[in-house]
Amino acid sequence: MLYLLIVELTPERAEIIKLPNPWRIKAQGRMIRHVPLNIYSDDTSGNLSKQWNKHISIFMSLAGLPPHISNQEYNTLFVATSNIATALELAAPVVEELNILSTAGFYTFDYSLQEEVFVLPVVLIFMGDSPMHAEITSTMHPNVSLQPCRFCNLKAKNKKEKATGAYVDKFLGQNTNGILVSFFKLRSWIETKKNAYHTWGLVQKGAPTSHVQRSILEFGIKDVLNQSIIHTIKENQDTKVIYNIKRIQNESLEKLFNPFYDLKGFDGHKDTPVEILHAILLGIAKYLYRDIISGLTVEKKDELVARLQSFDISNLNIPSIKAKYLVQHYSSLVGKDFKIIIQAAPFVFFTLIEESRRKIWISLCHLCSLIFQTHISCLENYVENLNSFTQDFLIKLISSNAQWVNKPKFHILLHLSQSVARFGPASLFATEKFESYNGVVQQASIHSNRQSPSQDIANSFMNFSAIRYCLSGGNCISKTNVSIVSPSYQVKNLLLKNPTIQNLLGLDSHILK
Repeated sequence: MLYLLIVELTPERAEIIKLPNPWRIKAQGRMIRHVPLNIYSDDTSGNLSKQWNKHISIFMSLAGLPPHISNQEYNTLFVATSNIATALELAAPVVEELNILSTAGFYTFDYSLQEEVFVLPVVLIFMGDSPMHAEITSTMHPNVSLQPCRFCNLKAKNKKEKATGAYVDKFLGQNTNGILVSFFKLRSWIETKKNAYHTWGLVQKGAPTSHVQRSILEFGIKDVLNQSIIHTIKENQDTKVIYNIKRIQNESLEKLFNPFYDLKGFDGHKDTPVEILHAILLGIAKYLYRDIISGLTVEKKDELVARLQSFDISNLNIPSIKAKYLVQHYSSLVGKDFKIIIQAAPFVFFTLIEESRRKIWISLCHLCSLIFQTHISCLENYVENLNSFTQDFLIKLISSNAQWVNKPKFHILLHLSQSVARFGPASLFATEKFESYNGVVQQASIHSNRQSPSQDIANSFMNFSAIRYCLSGGNCISKTNVSIVSPSYQVKNLLLKNPTIQNLLGLDSHILK
């Protein structure tokens, strides 16, 4: 086949583009579908009791679906789970499969076109809570680190420096005159990988443990998978274990490191956006609400309950406010509770707190009204307003009590505008739908044989996926005559006209109407 070449010149390099596109050749005349994926990982208990039975799970959803559809449990896809492997160990084969799919592609039948298409999936976003994001991006756990940000180079030399005005200015992203500046040097995914390999090189040269730790602290990079291997080398005297590590090092060195370094098209520092459930609701809102409630007298708490009970909820889209529960159990509330509190705060707190705190809560409410918007008409104006409201909130907060700089989630808020500019409204990369899916994994664990839980849970989801596919009208290829076979209308109606089946499959029947 005759190829033509186009040379695309950029300030950094000259890139050669082949014509026809090699993917067009692979597609063999089929339409090419690029499918962006959202990946999520979290830990959950496999027990209903309080005894913790940790399971690390990986889920996936199609990023191109409209939010009201993608938020259904029906469209959340199980990938893997384990009660033994860590998140990075579990992710290694997943990353390997994704790299194959994103480069080699595959053929499948497109229901809307009624023909075969060539599909190339690519990871758009990795979602999780703060500890999971830290593990995936090989950065320090934010709550116990002097380099708490996975996006930028915010750093303190020691704990004493955190109490200085210079650190507070860096934390707020402003100069000494209080003016917002482009203060941060953003982390580089290439540099992160390079620094992780540098630390491994020190170990191979026989450097003392203190030197290795100094390197980790200097770069603010902690590859959990590689660190566990380093610990094994330092502590384990079993020659067979050491031999196996050296064998893997010689055969495929990348297997000793975070597998996400090699996920094609993925940048760990850019593609792990600020997640509003954990950063805003279970972070900032939780901190400030606990700070208020813990300082109220019994009489003040009773007054707060009364004010919450009398609050007009006609525009909140909720059946009722459990006022006593919100006050008595303030330390164990969930995301939806803090959504109610944020909306009610300006009207129920104003007689219970001093002026400085009142200004903080009003500023937070203004900020959240912007953050939780689902549609953005002008992205540039939105990002500008978001930065302005964020800065206003943080300045009022730190002015009242500078101790809040010990909570990294307040700083992470400054990077939300970057995530929005890259991926759109924050609600598109919220994790509530995945958090609720943890309960499905838990039920599968409870009903497993407990002999091989990972495999048994995976088999349960495989059966569930097959049933869902057939009831949804998915097409299959007949083994006898290699033709496309579709389910009968009776099979399709079992889902379309049966609310019970819809609920069992995690589908909201209202979206079908």
